[in-house]
Amino acid sequence: MPYFLLGFLSLLWGSSFLLIAIAARGFDPLSFAFARVGIGALLLWALALALERRWPRGLRLWLRLAGMAAAGQAIPFVLMGDAARRISSGELALMMGAAPIFAFALSRWFGEGPRWTVLSLLGLALGLVGVAVCVGPPQAGASFLGRGEGLIAAFGYALGATLSRKASREVGPSTAAAASMSLSALALAAVWRWNGGSLAALAAIPTPSLEAMLALGLFNTALAYFLYFTLVVRRGAAFATLNNYVVPFVGLLLGAIFLGERIALTAWIGLALVIAGIALTGRTARA
Repeated sequence: MPYFLLGFLSLLWGSSFLLIAIAARGFDPLSFAFARVGIGALLLWALALALERRWPRGLRLWLRLAGMAAAGQAIPFVLMGDAARRISSGELALMMGAAPIFAFALSRWFGEGPRWTVLSLLGLALGLVGVAVCVGPPQAGASFLGRGEGLIAAFGYALGATLSRKASREVGPSTAAAASMSLSALALAAVWRWNGGSLAALAAIPTPSLEAMLALGLFNTALAYFLYFTLVVRRGAAFATLNNYVVPFVGLLLGAIFLGERIALTAWIGLALVIAGIALTGRTARA
């Protein structure tokens, strides 16, 4: 079951880069992030009320939720909204392949992750090499800033996942996700409004971008984060972030089919290395 959830989560987040590319045509980075977390928070609260019916209590828990919101949602979503304007959806997806590396290191730093073994190190190395083979050297016209934003977002996802495990155990995955995403929405709403955001501007966004954002918020954010936090509770952040080894290739494939983006031979070579890395690392990614 954990591997099935991991695969389904990979499909959800892998397809999100196609939706991000479409939504970013109509949304600026701030409104993009605000709309995404706002829609996600509404559905997550519905799940939380139906499944768990618990409310986070205590300053320490709310501080942890605030850290999850900032590191794992608000900042990465803004960065990805801007990066989608600079690089292709497939290239942005490839940047997420670094998230498991960050998650393993952060989990050990916080004392919550699995012990390093020769097998896990080999698996991580294979996965990292696979992603590097796919990305390759910067091509003409490629944006260094866009790639950097993608890598910072990947680090944020890993940090948010590491912080989420204790919170999810206390109040449940959907409640933890809903509370943290609500904090993200409130913070982003304030910044968005401060920078001149208005409902009139949102209403003027083209319909395809609005439809992409609705799907992104409901399925690729709310549902995906519920599954993600569930995996973090059951198997730990290091295991849950292994989905980011598969996400780049789902993003590459969908970008090629729907946006006409080219898939290089190196992507398929990298895929083989990544699958081998998952097979090795997944055997030791338990906390």
